[in-house]
Amino acid sequence: MPSSIESQTFIPVLLGGNLGAYSTARSFYEAYKVTSLVLCTMVTGPIDHSIFIDPVVEPKMMQPEVLINLLKDIDTRYPNKKKILLASSDNSVELIINHKELFPSDWIIPYVDKKIFYHATNKASFYDICEKEGVPYPKSLVISEYKEQLPFDFPIIIKPTNSMKYHSIDFPGKEKVYICETPAAYKKIIQDMKDNGYADEIILQEYIPGDDSLVGVATVYSSHDTGEVKVVAFGQTLLEDHTPSAIGNHLAILTRKEDQIVRDVTKLVKATGWTGFSNYDVKYDSRNQTYKFFELNARLGRSNYYVTAAGKNVAVYYVKDFIEHEFIDYSVADNQILYSAVPKKLLLDNIHSRETKNIVQQLYKAKEVFHPLASQDEPSIKRKLYVKIATLNYFKKFKTYPQPH
Repeated sequence: MPSSIESQTFIPVLLGGNLGAYSTARSFYEAYKVTSLVLCTMVTGPIDHSIFIDPVVEPKMMQPEVLINLLKDIDTRYPNKKKILLASSDNSVELIINHKELFPSDWIIPYVDKKIFYHATNKASFYDICEKEGVPYPKSLVISEYKEQLPFDFPIIIKPTNSMKYHSIDFPGKEKVYICETPAAYKKIIQDMKDNGYADEIILQEYIPGDDSLVGVATVYSSHDTGEVKVVAFGQTLLEDHTPSAIGNHLAILTRKEDQIVRDVTKLVKATGWTGFSNYDVKYDSRNQTYKFFELNARLGRSNYYVTAAGKNVAVYYVKDFIEHEFIDYSVADNQILYSAVPKKLLLDNIHSRETKNIVQQLYKAKEVFHPLASQDEPSIKRKLYVKIATLNYFKKFKTYPQPH
């Protein structure tokens, strides 16, 4: 919608046409009534027929020189307007961080430098930081090749230390994260990763028992000039996607304040020198009643709309910090809302705690439930139909890939 962009004082430019990009664009629209340019390799369902997204399709946009030319074209089309460049996936964050000195000089690039980025997002060095800061994390072993004797029992978790490099390779049976039940399966997974071009270190980890309701997500914003934490938003994940290619994606989140999380993310932000948004995956270990930290993600998460829905609009932090240069008060999101991309029946059928089920039912009654794709501002019938079908499709997905018990 170029006509509305012409009248804007700033333009959000988002890389990638996924749910995370749609959610960020939605937050900008709700706060400032602006349209976002979304650079994508193709127009996908999450961003299609949206009133606040202007898609820019470029199949080769992940090539640095192609992206730089795209940004220069946007600069020429919309001169004298502030542009803020945001990523919606791990590989697009890495692309921005590695090439930001080549982008137009007056663009706002709200990301840390390479040194901080690689130190904080590499899982092996992240656990070193956790160890030094006294932040709980699962027992882990970093290996560069198959090792027969392990310091913990099966089942174990297997994952790459370098998510970005692993994302760029493909092979049959590839999963984002492996829950491995036997020594034979462990040996095969390591071999598959190595044989298909993943040469970095691999993390083996103790499995923390429990279903999806023990998983959590924390989103933090820290000021770009002082590094001070400005907001912490925590959510208990009630349901995750178990499709192999999407494993770990949050489908339903219940927001609340969690004091341990606030303390620990504040330590991690300070220890890493992180600024801007960071996102942390955690899981509650009922054996010692603590949340354990798995990783730091260098961007707003795919499910970032839970933060906006809880009353802390993510776009406002970027705009106040980088465009309006206003002081941002410290706050912790303590509104309880439900973020859910799945049908109500499917969600309730997958919640085993009677207390949590009651809270969810009360939030439905109070109309405090937010679907990340279903903005009330969207008039398109085609979009409404897509959202309905995408939501109902989770019945089929969970029949094929149910939540493990």
